[in-house]
Amino acid sequence: MSTRFIVNQYVAHGVLTKITTKQAERPSYRRMSDGPATSSMQASQNAPSPRTRVSDFRVLAGAAIGVILILAILGQANWLAASLGVMGLILFSTVWYFGTVDPAIEVKDDPEAAMLEARRKSAQEKAFRTSLVEALPEPALYIDAQGKVEAANPAARQTFRFVGAEPQLTAVVRKPELLDAVASARQTGETQRFEFVERDETDRYFACVAAPLGAGILVSMHDLTDIKRVELARVDFLANASHELRTPLTSLSGFIETLRGPARDDAEARERFLEIMQAQADRMKRLISDLMSLSRIELVEHRPPDEQTDLAGVVKEVAAALAPVAATRGVTVRLRGADSPIPVTGVRDELAQVVQNLIDNAVKYSEPQGVVEVELSPELSGDQAAARAGRLWESAGHMSIVSATGRGPCVALRVTDAGPGIERQYLPRLSERFYRVDPGRGLRPGTGLGLAIVKHVVQRHRGSFLVESEPGRGSAFGVVLPMRRAGGAS
Repeated sequence: MSTRFIVNQYVAHGVLTKITTKQAERPSYRRMSDGPATSSMQASQNAPSPRTRVSDFRVLAGAAIGVILILAILGQANWLAASLGVMGLILFSTVWYFGTVDPAIEVKDDPEAAMLEARRKSAQEKAFRTSLVEALPEPALYIDAQGKVEAANPAARQTFRFVGAEPQLTAVVRKPELLDAVASARQTGETQRFEFVERDETDRYFACVAAPLGAGILVSMHDLTDIKRVELARVDFLANASHELRTPLTSLSGFIETLRGPARDDAEARERFLEIMQAQADRMKRLISDLMSLSRIELVEHRPPDEQTDLAGVVKEVAAALAPVAATRGVTVRLRGADSPIPVTGVRDELAQVVQNLIDNAVKYSEPQGVVEVELSPELSGDQAAARAGRLWESAGHMSIVSATGRGPCVALRVTDAGPGIERQYLPRLSERFYRVDPGRGLRPGTGLGLAIVKHVVQRHRGSFLVESEPGRGSAFGVVLPMRRAGGAS
């Protein structure tokens, strides 16, 4: 063998040995997508840093270049071959380095890059959690490790009335059940189930789950209001119907027994008894109809309507329909402020029921030749509308049966009669079911459910219901409703 071949073999063997040794010392670098996560993590922890590898390649390349140059000086290799060898070695070293370096190690050894990578991952995780919460149909919250509400969907924001971005949970939620469940889920790492009631203009019932998710807690809520209201309505209907129907049913049973017995052949008594029985049957029909209306309204009371209705048109239609009834009693219904349309957000049939009950009550309690004033006052502020609806008589008794503090323009509906009036102490109970003022103070036939229906309809429409009355002067019942803004909002 020639000396040149022996030296070349030695150099080649040294280079290969060095590369093989370094390759054996470092684990197999594989990305997360090419193998198990644990292998990649171990490789990142055990592999030499990029700076150490660069230093090794520099020493290796320098030694190889020195050997080649020595061969060229000794005449064992020509300068062209030496130059090509040096360039080939540099190229090979560069390709090998960038082909085997682990990016995770580069980030690990670079504090700034590591910080940027951590921020990127944190932003991705936060975006995922926000998308998850936003996709849930019912109220949902994500509370981070610092107790801030990191994400909340529109249903939750509407339920808890959020203010600002990422507020503290204790600043927007006052429910001990929810706060305790979040704290327990964070401490124990176990899912917590609980229920709570959101007290508002109308109560809302929720069944909730607080589950650990990452470093925070995901709270999801299921609205049980409809189910609870059905249960309550069933109980109330049975209790009220059984109580109020007992009297007319007893009366009917007594008259039937009398007609079958002593009055069987008494034509005059039979006609009188049949007339009374007809009146009792009509009363039962009205009672059942009002109870059904009240139950239907209570079932949807927590859901505000989104329809647009012309309140002026509703008032004109109802006033025209009740004009014949008022005429038979010698009462005049006088209408003001209904010449132009007044758009409000509401259900037409329910608002018609409100207007009908108020005008019908005013007609019933008015004396013959009396006048019932029905007045509409649009484009008022909330305070102005409330004053117009039920704050005009200084010496009268005043009562806010339902009060809502809405923003934007409002319309006030005021129905005034010239009846006997109601003493101040009776005003707070006017909207109770079946409550009726003492007969000596102007009682008229009815079921005692009309004002209760008005109250619940106004609550559903997020309005106000007011009354003022003065004995000897009469009574005035007022309703305030938010007007429909341009663009369809109220």
